[in-house]
This record gives sequence, structure tokens and C-alpha cells, in this order.
Amino acid sequence: MRLGRRLRRYWPEALLIVAVTVPWLSLLALGIVWLWQGGHVWAWAIAAALLGLTAWPLAALVRRRANAEARVALGDIAEPARDWNAREREAWGKVLAIADATAPFSFTEFDPFFACAQETIGAVAGAFHPGAGTAWARFTLPEILLLSERLSRDVRREALRHIPGARMLRLSHLLWVQQQSDRYGATAETGWRVGYGLWRLVRAVLNPLQAAGQETSAMFVEKTASALSYRLRAYATRMFVLEVGRAAIDLYSGRLELSDEEVRAAQARDAAEVAAPAPPVRILLIGQVSAGKSSLLNALAQDIRGAVGPVPTTTRATEHRIELEGRPALILVDLPGLGERPQTAVDLLAQAERADLILWVASATQPARQPDRQGLDNFSSWAKAQLVRRVPPVVLALTHVDELRPAAEWTPPYDVVAPEGPKARAIRAAIDAAAHALNRPADAIVPVAMRPGQPPYNLDALWARIAGELDEAKLVQLDRLRVGQQGLSLRELADQVAYVRRTIIKGILRG
Repeated sequence: MRLGRRLRRYWPEALLIVAVTVPWLSLLALGIVWLWQGGHVWAWAIAAALLGLTAWPLAALVRRRANAEARVALGDIAEPARDWNAREREAWGKVLAIADATAPFSFTEFDPFFACAQETIGAVAGAFHPGAGTAWARFTLPEILLLSERLSRDVRREALRHIPGARMLRLSHLLWVQQQSDRYGATAETGWRVGYGLWRLVRAVLNPLQAAGQETSAMFVEKTASALSYRLRAYATRMFVLEVGRAAIDLYSGRLELSDEEVRAAQARDAAEVAAPAPPVRILLIGQVSAGKSSLLNALAQDIRGAVGPVPTTTRATEHRIELEGRPALILVDLPGLGERPQTAVDLLAQAERADLILWVASATQPARQPDRQGLDNFSSWAKAQLVRRVPPVVLALTHVDELRPAAEWTPPYDVVAPEGPKARAIRAAIDAAAHALNRPADAIVPVAMRPGQPPYNLDALWARIAGELDEAKLVQLDRLRVGQQGLSLRELADQVAYVRRTIIKGILRG
């Protein structure tokens, strides 16, 4: 009844469609009649089947090229995020393996989508919680709510960008399509299947040879259509797996523990420890006794912050906030010298937990490198064990280069990349020797000197090196704040309990 009413209402449109399509459909019918009358149907069927044989190698070539182009087109999306840690990159490797192994979806049924999403989520959850029986369920209510919020925002953006008429498409339209499918879909599918089956049976009875040729041709046409749509399906499938994997990594890594507002609140709490309105990068200053740490600290601060002398002057970790015009704000944490007391090695790792960058100070005239090497090895071992957070980068300042031979010569600047003269070659040799002894890259070592009564040597290069590591240091800082907020907050729990208590009391009083 409804269909009849719609036809009566839209009869001009229906007549227009018939007027446009009938001439072309008649050509198809007349062509079949002509082949039938001339007895050429068998020749056409055999020719179509032979040409269809070429579809097999061409389809395989199309699939290979489509897979390769999908990887190239989604290269940026397939790259791991710059702020991911080792555990997250390991999980992303599993996601990429699933994306490579997943055959393109047909987009006619939803079961493959759910199965692929379940496999991807399970792989990511297993990477973060190995051995857990219900690894997929290791998330909190605030995390899943925040993930839903972000996914909804992303889906809305992509829908407005790629779905025609998304602003006009209403839920009522989708419900109407679903209702028509539920009401007539099964009948229409059954009618088509029965009718087409009867036609194939009649065709086979009348002319078996022609029927075989047409069946073969139809099979190849279907394969060809599938191959032509393969490129779009491969792209969409890979995009789906990567997006599901990235969302799962955000969920199980704990990156959804804090919203943007909560991260800013954590930054404010971290800055409150040094009475500052914003958290500057926290740099750990470490080195052997009398390596020149205090002199370097004074030079960086352009102020007397630490006593300078041949005997140890730093007895405990001290924090110094440095704010200079044209320089980034820093917090320098000056540790006691390595080798001064055994507790320093423990303090180093404890302070590294709160550091965003390590400034290691080594003397060019110090032949004993064992304390530095041992401290760096301990730090490297600690860093390799940090799978759920980024670790601070290390910059090495090589001090006392002015005392290298010839000691009487000191006429900076010196070119240590292409050294000329004995002093420049001595500085270059000291850099290479320190890089070898401490297992550090030579380009991470900056030679400096702080001669009394003279401007510091190469301090601008050290500032430039620190500035080059600031982006990474800020990512370390955000990771540090995120990890530090994942534990149970007694204050937050007390606030929540108090809120629930007030709500209950208000409800009782109103009752």
C-alpha cells in the first residue's frame, strides 16, 4: 500500500527514469536476440570466457598494487606517535602486523569488523597486560568515557568531511531504511535468488554450451568487479585497523587517565613545588667530584649559585630556577659529585624519576672515567626498564678543555669539527676519548670552559644543545606527570566520598 501511494505521488519521476533507461536496456535485449538468431551466442560466450582468463593475473596485480599504495597513502597514520614509550611502540607493531594480515572487508556484513576490532584490541591489551586473563577489561570508567568522547569528536569530524549530506541525514532516515530492509529485504532477496536460479536452469536446458560460457563469463565479471573495488576496500580496512589500534593504545596505556584540563592541573601542582606559575623543564646536573658542576651552574645562571673550589662543595641535591631573557626557563637540580658517597648513585636514579633532561658534566682532564661510566650505565639500565614512560635525554658537557695541552695557549674560538692547531686538535681528541670511554655519541658532547675572570667558552653552544632537546624534554615532562597521576589520590577519594554524602543528605532532607 505504501509503495503504491509513493508511485502515485512520484509518477513523473518514475516515468522519467523509465524513459531514460528503456532505450539502453532495449539495446541489451536486442543484442542478445541478434546473437541468438545468428547462432553466435556460443562464440560470444567462449570469447568472453577467454578474455576473462586475463582477469586472474590482472586481479592479483591490482591487489598487490592496492596493498602497497594503501601502505604509502596511510604512511603518516602508520607512524607511531612521537611521545609513545617502548611498550606503546611494541603494541603498535602488533597493530601494524594485524593491518598487514587482514584481508579487505566486503562492507556487506558487520561480523568481520567486530572480529578484526576484537583481535586488535586483544593484541594491544595483551601487550600492556601480558599474562592477564581478562587483559581487555583492564581500564577504568573515566578512561572509557574519555575514549568515547574523543572517538565521538573524531567520527563527527570525519563524517562532516567525507559523508555527502551528513548534516541533512537524520536518524529517522536510517530507521526508515532499516524498517524497509527488515520488512521487504528477505522477500526481495529470496525472489531474486529464486528467479535468477530458474533463469539459469532454463538457460542450461535450452543450450548447455552457451550456458557454460555465460556462467564462466559472469564469474570473471564478478571477480573483476571485486578487484576493481579492492583498492578502496584495502584503504578503508587498513584505516579501520590503525584507528582501532591507536584508540586501544590510548586506552590501555593510561593516556586517557587525564583530560587536557587535568594535565594542566597536574602541571600547576608540579610547579607549586618551586613556587612557579608554570612548570619549566627540570634538568639534573650530575658529574664526578670537582668536574666543574658548580662553575657550570654559575655560568648558566649568570649568577653565583654554587661555591667553587677543589674540594666537594655540594652535599645534597639543591634546586635552582634559572630565568634569563632570551633563554628558556629551567630548573637545575645540582647533585653531589659521583664518588663522594655511595648514596649518590641511589639519589641519581631517584632524581632521574623526576628529571626531564640530564646534563652530565665530565672533566676533560680527568683520566678516571669509571665513576662516570658506572653512573651512565646505571642510568641506561634504569632507562631500558621504563617501558611505560619516556626517559630524559642526556647532554654531556666536557669541562676544563682550556687546561688541555698546550696549557699556556687559550685563544678561543676553536673549530673542533675541522680542528687546526694543537689546542683545537687536543679538544677534538678529548671529545672522541670521552665519547669512547662513556659510550656516548660524540655529537652529544659539548666542550666548555669557565676560566676565572674571562667569559665562559662555548656556553652558547651548550644552550643551543639544551634548546634542541627541549621538545623531547617537554614530552618527558608530560609523560612524567601522566604516570605520576595514575595512582590512588586520597584527596580525590575523600572529595568524592564527601560529595556522595552531601547528595544523600540533601535527598533525605528533601524527602
